[in-house]
Amino acid sequence: MNNWQTSSFNSTDGVKCFYRFHNSDSNNETVLLFLHRGHEHSGRIVEIADQISKQQYSCYAFDLRGHGRSAGPRGWAQGFDTWVDDLNSFTRHLRDIHGVDSKNIIVVANSVGSVMAVSWILRYGANIKACILGAPAFSIRLYIPFALSGLRLMRRFSDHLFVTSYVKSGLLTRDKHEANAYDEDALITKKIGVNVLVSLFDCVKNCFARLNDFETPVLVLTAEKDFIVNNRWHQRFFDGISSTHKRHITLPEFRHAIFHEAEREQVITHCREFIEQNKATPTRNLPAVIPTAREHTRTEYQQLIEPASLPKRIFWQCYRWLLEKFGSKSTGVATGLQYGFDSGVSLDYIYQNTAAGDNWLGKIFDRIYLGSVGWRGIRQRKRNLKKLLMLIASRLQQHGEPIRLLDIASGPGRYLFEFQQASPVGVKLTLNDTDPASIAKAKSIAQEFGSEQTRFLSLDVFEQHLFDNLTHRPNLIIISGLLELYENNALAHQLFARLYRELDEGGYLVYTGQPWHPQIELIGRLLNNRNRERWIMRRRVQTELDELVESAGFKKLHTTADEDGIFTVSCAIKDESIEITGESK
Repeated sequence: MNNWQTSSFNSTDGVKCFYRFHNSDSNNETVLLFLHRGHEHSGRIVEIADQISKQQYSCYAFDLRGHGRSAGPRGWAQGFDTWVDDLNSFTRHLRDIHGVDSKNIIVVANSVGSVMAVSWILRYGANIKACILGAPAFSIRLYIPFALSGLRLMRRFSDHLFVTSYVKSGLLTRDKHEANAYDEDALITKKIGVNVLVSLFDCVKNCFARLNDFETPVLVLTAEKDFIVNNRWHQRFFDGISSTHKRHITLPEFRHAIFHEAEREQVITHCREFIEQNKATPTRNLPAVIPTAREHTRTEYQQLIEPASLPKRIFWQCYRWLLEKFGSKSTGVATGLQYGFDSGVSLDYIYQNTAAGDNWLGKIFDRIYLGSVGWRGIRQRKRNLKKLLMLIASRLQQHGEPIRLLDIASGPGRYLFEFQQASPVGVKLTLNDTDPASIAKAKSIAQEFGSEQTRFLSLDVFEQHLFDNLTHRPNLIIISGLLELYENNALAHQLFARLYRELDEGGYLVYTGQPWHPQIELIGRLLNNRNRERWIMRRRVQTELDELVESAGFKKLHTTADEDGIFTVSCAIKDESIEITGESK
């Protein structure tokens, strides 16, 4: 414990989180990142971390917001995804302050911390070396009938309601000394926010809907006598993931707090063996060839292209008839039917998020339409884009550079004009889109904002003449909402390679992704695109998308995502000597 140091970092929203770290004197690049259980704090990890590390690895552990010495109301966050965002901020901090490459990180987590790790890997495409999931809280035993429904109802009344944990120390461990230490620890937080608990269940549901996307080497440790979580979910996770290096061990007689159990030397041994195995495994670096599509997403895409079965065809034809007959009373649906649901004109309406329709029924339909999970994610994507652009503007301002921004598939680009107006440094915009309606709308918005530093193009991004028509070399290129429309990775790689060549030295690439979508079949079978064809998308898991970007020579900096992990916004750089972060220093 005496060898550990303490510090703090600011998460993306400015909340200060406390952390502990111990730097190893060895030349081992592998780093252990420990995540504590819910209710606990990083101080309870130090002893087990020392025993696992044995001075061979640098170790880091932070207190969740609302826990231990971190700021925030005790046991509370805006949602479980906020803790996942904090983990993402922490790893960026480790990169910027401690020089930790995420490819060298092995996560060691327990309970709720294990769920955080899984969600972080899936949402942000975290390219880490491996992870150890101890008694992951994929399904918490609530015991009281209809407890979850009651919690959801409570959440509707307030976001600041709490429940107190029913868990006694004796249910966590058979080690009486450890049980007493838990009971006497003043930093233990026994309560938890209702919104955190409810959103934890929602997070797990989303994670299990996309287990095929999980590729990280993993060790799952299950406590046989776990009174806190349902163990059968551990096997479901293990069977569903795509990891080629995975292992599942059940610890006989163990209870939930496996790192504080009576025979924890078993856990230490299993952890050390797994770490040693993965320490010798080469990290997944820049691919020597164009990355291949993940097979399960390719299969999903092919199934959408092919005609559905007869019963399904009848179902979707009836659904489409209802959409055209009654749904068109909604302004949003009518716009999608006319211009294409993927069109810039349609998305501009989604961004404004104001329900309208032919009558009161149309307005109700429109509100339901605008409130769908996909459109909520799209609006969050816009907010994430604007936030990232402001960070880049601040960085370029420090270097005395104006912004020369090219959006290669801009749509109307309303958020770009909002950014141009708010930027601390001058912004020259070049908006390109092959959709005439989108460019017409963009010109109208430019007049609305009084933007004179804007040029409009309608050229194919896959043709060289787009770049031949540029009047200045861009130092910021945006590619948003485009790649999921193209299944071919070779084509995507060629585009990224061209962007790399045309981007100014030290310039930034901002790119969006769609790692998964819960309504991808509904979209592909029901909705039309701007070409009056079915709107079929081939999603790319974040790791595959990042590999495509890096295969062209870019260095990825970081990723943000909406709370459902549907849409991501990432940033990469051409010159590795310049860094940006999403946190205050």
